[in-house]
Amino acid sequence: MDVKRLETRVRGVNRANEYANALWPRLIAVFTPFVGEKIEKADGTLLLKVQKLVDALKLPNCATPNIMVYRHNSNYNLAYTVKTDETYSVDGRYGHAYYHETTIYLGKMDCGVLTQLDAAETFKTDYTAAEVIANREAYKAAKAAADAAQSKLYPFGEYDR
Repeated sequence: MDVKRLETRVRGVNRANEYANALWPRLIAVFTPFVGEKIEKADGTLLLKVQKLVDALKLPNCATPNIMVYRHNSNYNLAYTVKTDETYSVDGRYGHAYYHETTIYLGKMDCGVLTQLDAAETFKTDYTAAEVIANREAYKAAKAAADAAQSKLYPFGEYDR
């Protein structure tokens, strides 16, 4: 196992989650006055008065290195996705980009109307490679135990049909 590769992935997840945690209250402040109101046009884009407020947040976009935020496309949820990328390279010879997306669900939508706001979700920002490795080992052990228990069910299986 290449721990440096895993550390790269962990860094991207932590960064996306940290940004999402900081962004949630800023987005909620924009959308709170519009609960119960139509905020989308027929084509699914935000009404100009709403879009101007979102634009004022100066969210990172595809021109921003290593992080971007975009609106999640949904008829039923108001959500934004934070996407990060971290590059793993070996001795500067080659690299591989690891991407991670964290989606912030802000509220419910119905026919372009923001019907309610959701409670804040706090995303974990302190993952470590050691923690991931330990969780993978615990999963492997639990899976082996489950597989052994399932084998003992033969020829009856889990359910009677």
